[in-house]
Amino acid sequence: MAIVCSSSGKREIVLILLLCGLIVMPVSSAVFFTSSAPGIITRGDPFTISGTGEVNGTVAVWVIGRDHFEILTTTPDDQGNFSITVKPSATEMFASGQYIILFQDPGQGRTMEIEGGTDVNGSLAIMNKGKIIAHLGPREELGDNIHAVADQILSSATLPGVDDAFIAEFFFVQKPAIFFDHLIPASGFRLPDQVTGNRIVITGTTNLGTDNTLDSEIRTRDTGEVIIKTTLPVIAGSPMNTWKWDLDSPGLPSGDYILTVVSARSNTTIEGSFTVGSAASPSSSPAIPVGPGKSPLPPLDDYTFPVLVACSLIVLAIVLYYAGRE
Repeated sequence: MAIVCSSSGKREIVLILLLCGLIVMPVSSAVFFTSSAPGIITRGDPFTISGTGEVNGTVAVWVIGRDHFEILTTTPDDQGNFSITVKPSATEMFASGQYIILFQDPGQGRTMEIEGGTDVNGSLAIMNKGKIIAHLGPREELGDNIHAVADQILSSATLPGVDDAFIAEFFFVQKPAIFFDHLIPASGFRLPDQVTGNRIVITGTTNLGTDNTLDSEIRTRDTGEVIIKTTLPVIAGSPMNTWKWDLDSPGLPSGDYILTVVSARSNTTIEGSFTVGSAASPSSSPAIPVGPGKSPLPPLDDYTFPVLVACSLIVLAIVLYYAGRE
């Protein structure tokens, strides 16, 4: 018996098929990467990959960088939530440079077809169901070809019979660092001068994560006496995290000071100097800039110049008088 469908009937069948497809499709997962700062994994800081909605069983995270190749796995809980943390003791061993972090979902087959392995020479390789399909080369050369390595792994997900899914993110691994804002150019670590009686605010940036705190102290330059000690939080920022040392008025007495900011956890220190002085007198006249090859004008209350001119004119008049008589 033939079945004849009107145009409206065809639309209903298409809608029913789409709904059926949505019902059998797994819920899409969401993956989150928590690094020290945007795009940065700072050595000695933890790095976390977490997610929700994972319904296909064990998931994997590939960590690949300069002479580093590691695959971590975990099983989501009953709600599909998972979390994998690379501990500080592991990240502090990372070499500086670019890394790729690959999240791998096994797909509806619940089995990971794509895996990492080694060939007979000990070089790293990509395997599909235990069979080598690509050679990545020696471990110590990975960092020079990080994008090519990522492309090879990601393209393996398109092979016939493979339903693994990958999400890739690139990060730079850096050694811990703390920086000052507004350093005076070509002065070493000299900070702008401050005025006694005013609020003092000194700011900076860091690649350390927000779970860090910074110990700071102000001491006099001459005697080394510690004036103030305080703990500073690391504030999330972009592209770098920030910190702020803030002292409300009356600020500090006049003198020369040194500010030290330290991360005890990462053994990182920065030091800068600044001077606190009195405000300039409102009645004082600003200095007049002098151009190249020009002499400065004499002060208004200095009569040396007009007296010198008058004497010169008198001498010239006498000379002209006697010259005329002769």
